Amino acid sequence: MATIKKLGIIGDPIWVGWECEGIAASAVAFRRAGLVEAVRGVVDEVVDFGDIDVDLPPYDDSNPNLRNPEQVKAASRVIADTVEQVVGDGYVPLIIGGEDSVMLGILEGFRRALGPPIGQVFMDAHGDFNLPETSPSGLIGGMENAILVGRGPEELTKLFRDEPQLAEENVTLYGTRDLDGQEQIALDNSKVRVWTADRIRQAGPAAAMGEIVADLRSRVENVYLHIDLDILDASEMSAHVQPVPDGLTSDEFVTSVRELIASGLLAGLAVMVFDTAKDPTGSEAKKVVKLIADFLGA
Repeated sequence: MATIKKLGIIGDPIWVGWECEGIAASAVAFRRAGLVEAVRGVVDEVVDFGDIDVDLPPYDDSNPNLRNPEQVKAASRVIADTVEQVVGDGYVPLIIGGEDSVMLGILEGFRRALGPPIGQVFMDAHGDFNLPETSPSGLIGGMENAILVGRGPEELTKLFRDEPQLAEENVTLYGTRDLDGQEQIALDNSKVRVWTADRIRQAGPAAAMGEIVADLRSRVENVYLHIDLDILDASEMSAHVQPVPDGLTSDEFVTSVRELIASGLLAGLAVMVFDTAKDPTGSEAKKVVKLIADFLGA
């Protein structure tokens, strides 16, 4: 069974796509809750590479269908460089804090360091497969999966290269349970794999992730795991930015991640979208730290 031997922590202190300032402090909150010490107890070597430092252009939501693209681009470029460096130094990156739009840069960093093709398991209550013309919010953090497979505005789909960063068949949505109408249609007409929370429970989390791993292994050697914390039910953690009922339990979540780590395919992961404003005592951040230590210490 594979384990993670060298872990490199990268903090993302920005919230370029969202109206939720509590996201920006989440990397600090996880560190204060003992993240570095906790993972050092279960991983042989851990280095905290600090937070990314981005010189952001002015916030711009003048286009309500595509809000704040220039900040998303700037943040994605910096995090791409950081992930590339950390992977090149032999570490499995753990990106903490921030929100989903910077996945454009995260995947670029992996692609530079490891080469294509890359697989992705996307743990989130939402699909993030909207386009500007279908998005209810205009948030790029609700479109990034579509952008990564080449759907959407060229200023983002071709931010780093002319071809899509991910092949549709190498993307799996996991724990999905809240899709917009047009988003559902787009996914139905794509090659993206969708495992709803109900489907995971029917199969069992270990069997579900085992099936996903077997499918991805036939095409890729490296998988990025993206964790938006609303994968968890609100009864498990209350600091969600966009809570959705009927999420996974902590046990279902930890079992799923352990199965992916055991496969040996995991190249890196992110734990994102935590609202510190809903966690004044720090108790919710401590729950997240415990979950991370639990799945890393399998």
